[in-house]
Amino acid sequence: MFDIWLGIWKNQPFLLRLLVTASFALLAAGSAMLLFSARQEARDAQADLAVQLAGELETLPAMLSEVAVLGDFSSLRQSLDHFVARPYIVRAEYLDHSGSRLTSEDKVVQKQAPDWFSLAMGFDDISGSAQISVGGRTYGEVKLRLSSRMHAERAWSRLGHHLAILLLAVSLDFVGIWLILRHGLAPLERLQRGSDAIAQGHLETRLAEEGGPELRHLISSFNRMAEATQRAQAGLAQSNRELQRFAEITAHHLQEPARRLATYAERLDNQLAGKLDDAEARISLDFIRQEARRQQNLLRDIERYLAANQPRGAIEQIDANAFLTRLLEKRAADIKAARAKVSIGALPAVWIDAARLADLFGAILDNALQHGGDSSAAAATPLHIQIDGALDGAVLRYAVRDNGPGIEAAYRERVFRVFERLKPGKINTGIGLAIVRRIVESLGGRTWIEGPPAGGCIVLVELPADRATEDTK
Repeated sequence: MFDIWLGIWKNQPFLLRLLVTASFALLAAGSAMLLFSARQEARDAQADLAVQLAGELETLPAMLSEVAVLGDFSSLRQSLDHFVARPYIVRAEYLDHSGSRLTSEDKVVQKQAPDWFSLAMGFDDISGSAQISVGGRTYGEVKLRLSSRMHAERAWSRLGHHLAILLLAVSLDFVGIWLILRHGLAPLERLQRGSDAIAQGHLETRLAEEGGPELRHLISSFNRMAEATQRAQAGLAQSNRELQRFAEITAHHLQEPARRLATYAERLDNQLAGKLDDAEARISLDFIRQEARRQQNLLRDIERYLAANQPRGAIEQIDANAFLTRLLEKRAADIKAARAKVSIGALPAVWIDAARLADLFGAILDNALQHGGDSSAAAATPLHIQIDGALDGAVLRYAVRDNGPGIEAAYRERVFRVFERLKPGKINTGIGLAIVRRIVESLGGRTWIEGPPAGGCIVLVELPADRATEDTK
């Protein structure tokens, strides 16, 4: 239970915790001071009562001696009643030597001070007795009890007044501290909003220096940090643009020698057709032609990866069903070669440019055709690729399922890295799924792979249902 309350307390705003703590401390200290004062007042009252009791016991026997000698009990009662009417005396008792007893008590009045207060503070009654003696003969004994009730009533009333004043002082202090801190901590609220703006990418945010010296120094440090972050971000963006441009130019220019290598290898093969009987030379020539084509594919995929986070056309809402149908028609030869069947469910429309949507579905389809159709059981169980979609609030989801051998859990994240290939002998470049993730993340989505219990592989893509903000960093 304590941990629960501690957790609730820690989750409260700093200003509220400070005010509650300060108010509680003031109330506790003030109450302790008042109770200590009441305790001291009780000690003083007891001392005063003891002095008064001693004085009364010294004078009362002399006042009662004459009527006690005469044995006039009627006069004794009147004297005792008159005596009890005096302040603080609540009981007077006369005990004759013969055993007769006269008692007089003060009227009971309603008490305001509770018993626990009197008991705790020490407002106790005190009693005493004295002998009535005349000429060496004792005629009786008189007993008195003095009460500190009046002292307790005054102390209780004073305590209530002082507590009311204390509460008023704490309330005024509470309001004063709240006003001062609200004004003093206002720069911290603006500092928080500025930090949130920086976190959202508004690196141009600057704050006016205000508040006390400490806050002005903190805000000045924030402005210097924001300025340094903006400069570093600008430099990093410039470096990224230069690296992007360099990589694009490099990939583009490397395409030309790869294309020429493939072309001349093809021409040489045609020129030597029927003339080259050396089998080893023929194998070498085929290897050159295949590697040239592989290098072309690799450079093509590198260019697609570099361009994956930037739109290559108008961003529009595309009918995914119609788009994918046209894409499958273009890929009919590859699908037939893999002896695969592709089924399309109801797919929600998506905001994207057509070029990257083609790369997105094309790379996922290539992954399914290359890895799903090469199993030893493919001849007995034809490859079936099912493409479905669903709209869930602000998120749309595409799922590409195949009945191939699947991907082990340990590799389902690695295959999204650049140049990660589960089977190095394949012609694929190992960039396809990396392109998929780069496209999806640039649109504010996510992609991952699951392996259903029945086997196979599911590539899942989640994208914003509304038009996404491009990540151009």
